[in-house]
Amino acid sequence: MSTVRSRQPTLIRKRSQSAATAPSSSSTSSRKAPKTLNLPSSLTSDICRIVENVILAFCRRIIFAPPTLKIFVYFSLIIIGPFLKDFHFLSNRSLSSKANILNKYITKIGWAWSIILLIPFVYLTSLIYTRGHYGLIFRHLMRLFIATIIWSSITALFIRIEALTGMCKPTNLRGITSQLCRTSRYQWQEGHTFFLLYALLVINEEVKLYGENWKKVEDASKNNSINQNRIRIFSIPIAILYMLLAVLTILWEFMLLSTVFYLYNILHKLIAASFAVFFWFITYRYWYLQTTRSTIAPCAPGDGFF
Repeated sequence: MSTVRSRQPTLIRKRSQSAATAPSSSSTSSRKAPKTLNLPSSLTSDICRIVENVILAFCRRIIFAPPTLKIFVYFSLIIIGPFLKDFHFLSNRSLSSKANILNKYITKIGWAWSIILLIPFVYLTSLIYTRGHYGLIFRHLMRLFIATIIWSSITALFIRIEALTGMCKPTNLRGITSQLCRTSRYQWQEGHTFFLLYALLVINEEVKLYGENWKKVEDASKNNSINQNRIRIFSIPIAILYMLLAVLTILWEFMLLSTVFYLYNILHKLIAASFAVFFWFITYRYWYLQTTRSTIAPCAPGDGFF
């Protein structure tokens, strides 16, 4: 009996020790666990959506302003720019050089940069608001084909006129050809006013639907499961292309400012800008707005089932 009674207190002490050590082990394990802050996925997506909306709003209201307002600003700069240069308000060390990187490697092939971004943007947006009607999509892409023909034709015309009437700087010899002037490492007087202004107006017209009425297109697609899938798949690529076109617009406007302030004479710049506005007006404000039964004639941006 005495041995049994002596074993019972030892068992009780072991159980009490194990019970006392159990909370301590759990507390130490909780102390060793790293503390991480996991944001809910809904909050992260909301933050990304807010940032995206802010960027898109800035692009729609500032970068892609109404074309008539932009034309007024551009022509004002063309007229005022040379006077600012003559009064030495602006430094002409870097932007006035025809050999700067932007002018040499970007503006020279600038139309290609514009078309590379515009073709997928027009295709994807028209794929949605025409509900996959490839006949209408082809007519929307025809606008870019016509714009390319206008750009190449007018550029070739201006190059011919410059070859006949241009001057070689700084010698100002009218008899010397442009090729001989460049091979002699002189500067041939030329500019990119037509290309830059025409590209800016074309980009502005092509992205206008995404800025103004895209929400209506998304709302109208709620009853169409196929179109909803298209919006879900292509919404991010379209937004990326839209932002890239906004960046390209800023670059073209910067190059236009350098052309306006430093290169070419004011008469040539006014003629080139007038050509750009004229062809923009007869295409986007007249030709593309006409109703026609032709299956290949270009239509206005946004024409479709919506």
